[in-house]
Amino acid sequence: MIRLAALAAAFLVSLGVAVLAGAHIISAVERPAATATYSMRVGHRTRQYEVIAPTATLATSAPIIVVLSGAAVTTGDEITRDRMAAYADADKAEIVYPVPIKESWNAIGCCDGAAKENVNDVGFIKSLVPRIDPGYQRPIYVVGYSVGGRLAYRLACTDPTLFDGMAAVKADPMPGCVVTKPMNVIVFSSRDDKYVPYQPGEKGKETPPATVQVARLQHAMGCSGKTVAKHGTVTVSGWACANRKRLVWAVWPAGGHNFPPPTKQTPGANQLIWSFVSKTPLAPVPR
Repeated sequence: MIRLAALAAAFLVSLGVAVLAGAHIISAVERPAATATYSMRVGHRTRQYEVIAPTATLATSAPIIVVLSGAAVTTGDEITRDRMAAYADADKAEIVYPVPIKESWNAIGCCDGAAKENVNDVGFIKSLVPRIDPGYQRPIYVVGYSVGGRLAYRLACTDPTLFDGMAAVKADPMPGCVVTKPMNVIVFSSRDDKYVPYQPGEKGKETPPATVQVARLQHAMGCSGKTVAKHGTVTVSGWACANRKRLVWAVWPAGGHNFPPPTKQTPGANQLIWSFVSKTPLAPVPR
């Protein structure tokens, strides 16, 4: 466990190599990525997904990042909001956006139109993974924001080996969905989130509070050796977990239920996600 704690500390140290402002952009030759929409059959439905891929051929070590959008937005809106496409433009990753039904996801019990129609979104994502990464040749991560995060948790509860890791942005798992096996997880929270309360006793529409969920993950995944780093206003805590997995928790003092954007003083969620996925120091968003 000492070795695992050292690994977690090294990760947070790498995050702290430079507190690089979100507005500080790397100067680079423009390398526009190519965007394509694909269809696949899942049960009786035809589902779609958008792929943002570099024009250059990626190495097998380059990650695929599957982004599950928040509710009531188009895929284009989500691409603009989360700013993950910049990593495809910079020839660093392939970004995949599954298209939800009625701009909602069914995390089994929630939410909105997809749940009312009993859409098999779990089956969709499980079928999608081998489609975008035949033979599991590349590292593949899932990022879920809000209700998309609920679906990401559901996938982690039902098939913890489907992805190499997950990012849960302002999201809670559905009741009864418990992560029981060690996996790489990064959680994003705000102390003033009115949907996902930060700690017990605070008002919110979802349960459990962020502090309770992170404590559950620590226990379930055998995590220890907490390390803490500060980047502007965001506090990033990390633990080394069993089976050489990692748990990271990024907390903003404000921001409500938004997808944290970069500011001059504080990195955005996209920067922290990339550092976590790529296991590289925190850096400006490329362009």
